[in-house]
This record gives sequence, C-alpha cells and structure tokens, in this order.
Amino acid sequence: MSNKYSGTRDYFYLTPASLSLLKPLLPLFKKYVNGRLLDAGAGRLSYRFLLEDLCESYTSIDIDVRGEVVDVVGDIQSLPVLGNIYDTVFCTQVLEHVPEPQKAMDETFRVLKKGGLAIFTVPHLAYLHNEPYDYFRYTKHGLKFMLEKSGFEVVEIVPAGGLFSFVGHIVSTIIVNFTAGIPLFGKLFFEANKLFVKVIVSLDGLFEKKKIYALNYIAVVRK
Repeated sequence: MSNKYSGTRDYFYLTPASLSLLKPLLPLFKKYVNGRLLDAGAGRLSYRFLLEDLCESYTSIDIDVRGEVVDVVGDIQSLPVLGNIYDTVFCTQVLEHVPEPQKAMDETFRVLKKGGLAIFTVPHLAYLHNEPYDYFRYTKHGLKFMLEKSGFEVVEIVPAGGLFSFVGHIVSTIIVNFTAGIPLFGKLFFEANKLFVKVIVSLDGLFEKKKIYALNYIAVVRK
C-alpha cells in the first residue's frame, strides 16, 4: 500500500508516525538543506519530491532498491562515494536497521564537506518491524553521544510524535493493510484514515508537552 503513495504527500497520511515526523522535518529542510544532497538509505524515495526543490543536486543511495530506481546501490556502513563532496546528507529511519550504526555515522561524516550538515531521524518508540533487520532504538542522549563520537557538532535534536502517534500508527497500519485491495472501500477508508491521522497527531501536540515518550528524534549535525 505504501508503494502506491510513495513520492506523494498522501504517503505521509498513511499513519500518524509518518505525519508526526514530517511536520517538524519541513521547517528543518527549509533551514538546513542546501547544495549537493545525499539521501542515504532512500528506500522508496518518499522524500525526494520535497528535497529536490531545496538542493542543487539530489543523489539517492540504498542497499535494497525494492523496485525503486536509486542513483547508487550501496551500504550506508560503507558508502561507495568519495569523501568531502556533499553539502547535506539526509538519513531517515535507517540507523535502527543497520548492525553497526556508528560506522554509518562515520561514513556520513566522511562524505560531507567541512561545514556540511546531516539530518538523521531515528525511532525512540517502535514495535518490531522489517525483521530480522531491526536492531536498535535511540534516546536523545544516546544519539547525541554517538554522533559526537563520529566527530559531529550537534546543532539540534528535535522530538517528533508521541504516545498517541505510536498507538495510532498501529491502528492506521491495520486499516490501510486490510482495506487496500478493495477498490471503492479502500479509497473511502483511506480518506477516513487520513482524518484519523490528522486528529491523532494534533492530540500529541496538545497532551505530550515534555516529549519523554517521543516516537522519533530528528538530529541536525554539522561536520
């Protein structure tokens, strides 16, 4: 189902997890994305249409292309690109799926130009998924420690989503998966789910002020 909407805004309304991550990302994109950009672990290229308008050139890389056309096939733990060539690296929801995330951070540092910026997103709360390639969850403190160990200066770490989005993600996933193959009802349920997603994300904003149950974290770092 997510393949159908990848590369469109509707993709981010499939579950509260997606929308609650997108909302804080958008102002960060406008503030920090520039120059030559590498989308590391690009997957289904869900963010490409948002990033291409903000950078001079967009390059995608992934080890598992899943039918999508990425620019480079490779492992983020050993990027097959030269060092010091990118102004921005975007890496979203990837570090939990690699066995050696510190190497992935080191490689990101290597390919960035001096003064270049990277934007990482990682889960704090999540159920098991994409097994057996589901290795880690991150607190903001652990994330900061690892990024600084790779040599980065941490510019900011932003929480995204909360308990409402976590529970809502499970509900939306069930709705979308069970109605996707029904032509008429699939569309109706998608629109109903879209409204549900908006409400759930709004509830996170109203009731989860301290963000100790953040669903994800977004880290902006500088080389």
